[in-house]
Amino acid sequence: MSIENNLTTPVYQCVISCDKKKNPTIPFVFPTDENLSPHRYILTSPLEDTSLSPFFSSNDRHYYALEVEDTQPTQRGILDDNLDQVESFERDSLKQAGIPDLAFAYLTLTEYNPTIPELLDGWEDEENDQEFIIISQNQNYPTLEKYLSTTPLEITKVLPYLQKMAKLWKSFSKIECCETLLRIDNLKVSDEGTLILDKIYLDRANDPPLLRQLVEIWAYLLEELKGDYKTIITDLMIKIESGEIDDIKELRSELQSILQEIEMKLILAQEQEDQEEDVIFIPGEDELQDLVNQFEDEESDGEEATQINNPDGDDQPTVVLPMRLLSVTDVGLSDIGRKRGHNEDCFAIETSIRKKESSQGSYFSAKGLFIVCDGMGGHASGEVASAMAVKNIYRYFQQHWTDEIPNIEVIKEGILQANEAIYTANIQKGQTGSGRMGTTLVMTLLQDTKIAIAHVGDSRIYKVTRKWGLEQLTVDHSVAQSEIKQGIESDVAHARPDAYQLTQALGPRDNAFVNPDINFFELKEDTLLLMCSDGLCDNDLLENHWETTLLPLISSKANLDTAITQVIDLGNQINGHDNITCILIRIKVQPNLEHQNPIF
Repeated sequence: MSIENNLTTPVYQCVISCDKKKNPTIPFVFPTDENLSPHRYILTSPLEDTSLSPFFSSNDRHYYALEVEDTQPTQRGILDDNLDQVESFERDSLKQAGIPDLAFAYLTLTEYNPTIPELLDGWEDEENDQEFIIISQNQNYPTLEKYLSTTPLEITKVLPYLQKMAKLWKSFSKIECCETLLRIDNLKVSDEGTLILDKIYLDRANDPPLLRQLVEIWAYLLEELKGDYKTIITDLMIKIESGEIDDIKELRSELQSILQEIEMKLILAQEQEDQEEDVIFIPGEDELQDLVNQFEDEESDGEEATQINNPDGDDQPTVVLPMRLLSVTDVGLSDIGRKRGHNEDCFAIETSIRKKESSQGSYFSAKGLFIVCDGMGGHASGEVASAMAVKNIYRYFQQHWTDEIPNIEVIKEGILQANEAIYTANIQKGQTGSGRMGTTLVMTLLQDTKIAIAHVGDSRIYKVTRKWGLEQLTVDHSVAQSEIKQGIESDVAHARPDAYQLTQALGPRDNAFVNPDINFFELKEDTLLLMCSDGLCDNDLLENHWETTLLPLISSKANLDTAITQVIDLGNQINGHDNITCILIRIKVQPNLEHQNPIF
């Protein structure tokens, strides 16, 4: 939670919680130097007690928000010191360490950064029954309502905002903060056009939010927009009232179906679904001659591509056509499993997709970062290690990934920085040997049709295509696999008592002992990528069930939200001994005819 150095004094939000019955007029008292925490957090403007009012009240407590400056942005906060004492992120454990209950939601929802504000510091004032947290500043961004009313967007760009809210609702309901999504002024849009939240609101115990209220918020947001939104919202409300939709899973599935149907009409009309063989574009005689003429004017750039052979004779040119992106769909889900008491897995998904139009049709330009971490350490806070790895890697690539997919040196450096952060935390806590927390890592970087993958440990990445079936793209960093590399038979290697012990992980040891595997490839056909912790892939589960469970998901007609739940359920039925986390990424491609040359 340390704050990065900045040339200027950073400005944050301070959220304060206090008992309604104590000092209702002046709910809290600042030190005489006007610091919230002596010599550190300072109000950006003088406080007038009479003008201060709560932005929210719930469960016998008032909540206030003030703008503060951090005068010591490079120093550890009170929260950092207290987090070093916790054994898990459960409420009781946090409370015992002096961490305010107000911080619980932010700590639990770190996988949704930067959608939710980042928690930077926090402390309690037990004498006055007050809690303080410092969070990142999102107040200056425009509201989603204003953004939608002033930014011309196609319906396929608007509905994903509803999908995002529905996804958040599912997670928020588990920790009772769905009220967050029912506050119009709380819904903001970042400079990149992504949904972000200003603050987290806790649900009222006697008035929990209802699913229909979420759809009513959508109706309000879409009321003035051009498009067939009224029909969509009306249909959703009818299905909720009739009981056809009675939980968030069904609502998300319905939204996904609506969006897929619209996309199919707008940009996927030319695509043939569920075909047995790849769709191949064979140029006609005139188009082929144009390509030949272009080749005579330009030298081939040597790009790898899909080869299309002219069937009329061996002396005819072979046309090499690279692929371009048609669509990207992704979903992630984590489950505690059937035997564990808490979930040490953590994952993150961040995608940016832009639609492009050309004379050849519509297609996408996309950039995506996908991370799965499986924490280790039990009471040594494996869940802390996995969350730290995700957070550090996400931040790193925000700064070091521009217009081209990062090279191997850049990717490795990001992983090593994450390792260093966890390793340093272990040293500061005095943890040694097996008591140190750690985590595995699998990561996918997507830039249009280019893919980079990296991993440390035994979490895995698989690829599924119609042509090649299931392919495991990563090799576990385990004792057994190390033996196999040395020429030992697989059965012998896996018979060792320490066969599944990891040879690499992030956190337990310094950077000299971490050597991530990093590979690059380019997509040539429609592909499904699956990233998972070992709770899913143990016992050859995917190898035995991919044809019925994963292969159908290559089709755009398949609902990934429903599918990933089924995959997790299968993992619990067959394994269930560990936490299970899975990310599915469906990538559709088509031949790119715009800038290519024939190769003879």
